[in-house]
Order: sequence, then C-alpha cells, then structure tokens
Amino acid sequence: MDVLATGLAILGGVTGLSGFIVSIRADRRATRADRRAAAADVRAVRAEEEGKRARQRELWTEVIGAAQDLTGAVVVYQDLRPLLVRLRIARTELVDGIQDAHYKQLGEWMAVDHVVLAKLFDSTMRNIEGQDCTLEQLEQAHRPAHGWVAAFVVNLRIMRQLEPGPEAERQIEELLAAAHQAHEHLDGDNLRMQDVV
Repeated sequence: MDVLATGLAILGGVTGLSGFIVSIRADRRATRADRRAAAADVRAVRAEEEGKRARQRELWTEVIGAAQDLTGAVVVYQDLRPLLVRLRIARTELVDGIQDAHYKQLGEWMAVDHVVLAKLFDSTMRNIEGQDCTLEQLEQAHRPAHGWVAAFVVNLRIMRQLEPGPEAERQIEELLAAAHQAHEHLDGDNLRMQDVV
C-alpha cells in the first residue's frame, strides 16, 4: 500500500508540475498576446490620428484649389458666382472638418475674408462696368482682388502646414485682424455681409 500511495503521490506531483509548466507557458502566451494587442491598439490610434490629419490637409487643399480658381478671374469675361460659391462651400467644409480649440476663430476668418474678396471683385466690376478697357486697364482694375486671392492662397498653404497649437491660433488671429481691417476699409462700398454669395 505504501508503494501505491507513493506512486500516486509521485504521479500527482508530476501531474501538478506539468500543470504548473503548462500554466506558465499559457501565461507567457497570454502576456505576448496582450503586448501584441496593446501594440495593435497603439497602431490603430496612430492610424486614426493620421487619417484625421490627412482629411484636414485635404480640406485645406480643397479651399486652396477653390481660391486658385479665382486667381486670374476677370469679371467681364466670366460669372464669378459659381467660383465664389465653390470657395464658400470649401471654406465651410474646412471649418466644419477642423474641430480643435486652436481653430475657434477659423470660421470667422473664413467668413470675413470671403466678404472682403466678394467686395473686391464687386468693386472691380463696378469700376470697369460700361467701359471699353484695354487688357492693361483690366489687369490694373483686378489687381486688388487678385492680390487678395494670392495672399489668401499663401496664408492657406502656411496654415495647412501648421499643427494645431498656439502658433496656428496666433496666425488665425492675425489673419482675422487683417481681414477685419480690409473689411472696414471697404465698408463704404455698400456691399453688405448678407449680399455676398
């Protein structure tokens, strides 16, 4: 009987030891799986952030493209309303697509800048309306509007490169102040905010 009890004890010990070894191996596999899962979570978060940044860059690029369509626009040769509508839509999508505290004044900058641009083109049209202008006179009349569009495109390209932060917020504040100043300067042109396309 002692032999049988000893044999069973040895067998129980071996079984317990093998169970212990199996549990250690399972624990190691679980630990490796947890690490892989954590790494996958980190990659997923990074991919989501990169996707968000890519979409924001795309939104900036859409506004740049819409603005560039106005770069050489001549009011006597084409109806600018579709171009201004396209620009307004791209601006709205940009403002709606960038939800960051550092861009809280982005919508106001876009709105005021749009009014200034519309006023400049409206003023150009009124200045040359009914006149038989030479090409040089047309270029001269469009210079303020085309200059504003060119500066806007440059500012957009700079803003597209900035990461959300205090620098982006400061840039928008400066651009908004410049747009307000231009708007005040053009305020006597009888074009109200609600008249803009």
